Amino acid sequence: MASERIQRRVERLLDQIEQEADQQNWERVLDLAKEVLRFAPDNGDAKTFLVVAEETLSSNAGQELQAASPPTPSPIRIEPATASAQPTSFANGRYQVQRLLGEGGKKRVYLAHDTTLDREVAFALIKAEGLDDTSRARIQREAQAMGRLGSHPHVVTVFDLGQEGDQPYMVTELM
Repeated sequence: MASERIQRRVERLLDQIEQEADQQNWERVLDLAKEVLRFAPDNGDAKTFLVVAEETLSSNAGQELQAASPPTPSPIRIEPATASAQPTSFANGRYQVQRLLGEGGKKRVYLAHDTTLDREVAFALIKAEGLDDTSRARIQREAQAMGRLGSHPHVVTVFDLGQEGDQPYMVTELM
């Protein structure tokens, strides 16, 4: 585990990254994200910013030479879910879960219907085991950063972030 001093430095660097991303200074975002990853190689926020900065800079460079091609979507692993393991709804019934889209190390993603806005969304249940207050704050900060980027071609749009009981969740556009 990193020392408290290293954690404070990483937090300051992440704050700087957010400011630079808000100003769309992607070269600076790239440099700062790499610095964070030197101190905290598993930092999810820095990894997200690094990917966005690299793809944006690559896309911008390609546009200068030729029309940029859209990014190739990552394959989604589709798995059947057992009826007992799959939730049916969240947020007082606002999100009606339809089926499991895939699962990773940190979350399970479902196809869901937003009954308030009448649209299909990706509903991600964030795995709560092992999450401390620092991890929960990081998840919120990452969602806020993604939300501030708005409609960016390399980042999904975050529609909602919440918690039901002790279960955190994130709702994003369906890709």
